[in-house]
Amino acid sequence: MDNKEIFNRIFPTACRYMRVNPLLVDEEFNLKSFKVFETLMENVRFKGQHEYISVEDLMNVDKELTGKSEDLSFYLEGCTEAVVFATTLGVNVDAYSKKLQSRDMSLAVIYDSLASALLEFYTDEYENGLSLGAHTFRFAPGYGDIPIELNYIIIDALSISKKIGIYKSSNNMMLPQKSMITFCGLGKEVAPTCAHCIRLNNCSLRKEGFRCYNS
Repeated sequence: MDNKEIFNRIFPTACRYMRVNPLLVDEEFNLKSFKVFETLMENVRFKGQHEYISVEDLMNVDKELTGKSEDLSFYLEGCTEAVVFATTLGVNVDAYSKKLQSRDMSLAVIYDSLASALLEFYTDEYENGLSLGAHTFRFAPGYGDIPIELNYIIIDALSISKKIGIYKSSNNMMLPQKSMITFCGLGKEVAPTCAHCIRLNNCSLRKEGFRCYNS
């Protein structure tokens, strides 16, 4: 898949992050975004790691944190095993983002949105290559009421820093910033739709006419 094909796949998602309707953008904005995307691709060094873990073990990585989350139990109900994913675009993406922020904030916003969408796309491709069978959609710490602090527990528990270079910073962020920890449950099929979401009736994105998925 060449750069143009990838861009066309992720551009609607990037627009969603920018709160822009992709059907209403003009050709000038599209071309500007693609030029930014080409620079982004020069900086990307994607890495991924996955680990199979029992749902029981996942819920026990930090009982104080996992016990606070109704969402985690909701999405993993009926699953006996989960897959934890750690993915990153690498440090070069962050470094160029900082340069853009000091030069042109509008381009920096486009770059950041495209980078987030690209990370999701590459993680999707990584997941699809595993042939998981029936599984839930991916979700992450910070999603709904799942504590964001769970990221840092998982980074340590699965030695993610050593394996692919994702670290927890002193101010509770992940470095590189374009990195994420996600997981899905195995053994039942749950598509990423609003109907399957615990936040169906109180979602801010839906109120604005957006969705957090592309299908």
